[in-house]
Amino acid sequence: MPRLTKKALLKHLNKSDKEDIIREVVTIFDKFKNVREFYSAELTDEANPLLLKYKRKIAEAYARPNPKEKTTNSNINRLVAEFKKVSIYNRDTADLMLYRVECGVAAFGYDINRTATFYNSILTTFDTAIRLIYSEGYEEEFKARVKKVIKEAEPGKYAIAERMADITVKL
Repeated sequence: MPRLTKKALLKHLNKSDKEDIIREVVTIFDKFKNVREFYSAELTDEANPLLLKYKRKIAEAYARPNPKEKTTNSNINRLVAEFKKVSIYNRDTADLMLYRVECGVAAFGYDINRTATFYNSILTTFDTAIRLIYSEGYEEEFKARVKKVIKEAEPGKYAIAERMADITVKL
């Protein structure tokens, strides 16, 4: 079966009548969780409930007592990846990634004896978030949060605050 292209999809939709398209959308809405989450975020007038849901999950992951760092990092990476699948706004993705960094920095504030892997995970997410913020032109919107998280990272090990500051300077 050949790969479906956007052009082929548009051709299919253009020759379909409105009722057929509505039926197809309802079918995929019923079948796929990502589609339900997408429409949930799109059809609400309030702050993105999906973003708030994922932020809450990230906060809960970091708040667990005696967390296993590897498990925490992989679970949070999975959450961010899931969110990217359903979010259509890069601003929300950048917001969630920066929130993950803020929670991670707060977590090593509770326990300074984190591994280099933990710090590197936070740093990698920070780097990705900063690249997204700069590529989309959101610098002014996120400037205060970025400065604050770098400042809060200063007590951390492995020169994390300096490395974070270097990332913002390079871009």
